[in-house]
Amino acid sequence: MTYTVDTVVVDPGEEIIDLSGGMRLSNLSDDKEKLYLFTQKEHQVAVINLDQLELVEFLTFEVEGPNGIGQYVGTMQMLDGEKFLLSSFQTSGIFDRNGIKTQDLMLKPQDYSGVEVEGEAPMNYKLTQSADGKRLFSLPGDFMEGSRDLAILDPSNKSGKVEDIPAMDKAAEFRILLQSTDMMSIYVEDVNLQEFDGQLYISTSATSDIYRYDYQLDSLQLFHFPHQLVPPAKTGTIKNKVSSEEEWRAEMEKASSQVGFEKMMWDDSSKHFFRFGRKMLPKADEEAPAKAEVYLFTYDADLKLIGEKLLEDLDQVPSSPFFKDGKLWSSVNVEDELGFVVFTFDF
Repeated sequence: MTYTVDTVVVDPGEEIIDLSGGMRLSNLSDDKEKLYLFTQKEHQVAVINLDQLELVEFLTFEVEGPNGIGQYVGTMQMLDGEKFLLSSFQTSGIFDRNGIKTQDLMLKPQDYSGVEVEGEAPMNYKLTQSADGKRLFSLPGDFMEGSRDLAILDPSNKSGKVEDIPAMDKAAEFRILLQSTDMMSIYVEDVNLQEFDGQLYISTSATSDIYRYDYQLDSLQLFHFPHQLVPPAKTGTIKNKVSSEEEWRAEMEKASSQVGFEKMMWDDSSKHFFRFGRKMLPKADEEAPAKAEVYLFTYDADLKLIGEKLLEDLDQVPSSPFFKDGKLWSSVNVEDELGFVVFTFDF
């Protein structure tokens, strides 16, 4: 595999696109023409035309009140008709492009028959609506422990169930809690929930294993991969609770220096899945920029691993990557303007 790289920049006109939160809360339109980027400070969605590389408009949302989205949005999903599923600690719901809440989604376990989870906290972590609009999925669990289950909900009749996903428990093994008289911090490996072509995929940065849930057939399948360039998962043990910053840094290095797996990406052109992997390299000193070995893994449509490669020219995983027109786009800050590095692959 070889590739070429180009960089493009979005024209914001007279406006300013807040890049402080990166592109963690962003979605593409189905035709990949528009990018919707939620900006946390202004509580707005920037609508960006990727074909024209220009800002189209801002959609503004309220923080409080009957149409409030909460102070800190954790999940955003673009739905049909330019509606948005927005979820925060305070509230979850579906909002139209004018910021009006059209459906409340405070998913309390006691309100759904067939659902058994510990506690009464809303099941809104990584909240996702199915493409057909009939189901909701989330990953309830104990945040401090790092464990997660898969909740499958039918909001029309307030019923659902919870599936055990034990392969994702690997994430819980590498959580680190710093608790001292001065501070408390927690590091947890990410667990992801993504839908592609009517099927749900559950993955975590701690292992290459992936679950695929076919909600039409109610079938949950676990995939393992015969990696040759990297181990299939993080190994060993780390201290899950520490009391000093020195211990924190030592345990963090144990976790980050091992392989980590990024979210999945689907390319409509090749009909392949792609996924980045990375191993953080030791820093020469604390002020030095973080660098990593970066890998790219390729899978066919049925999740068979068909290729893996160390990308020697990269020392960072591309930021918020996605495929458009057969090319990989990755966000980049170009003198405080939103830009994209565009990779053209030749396999």
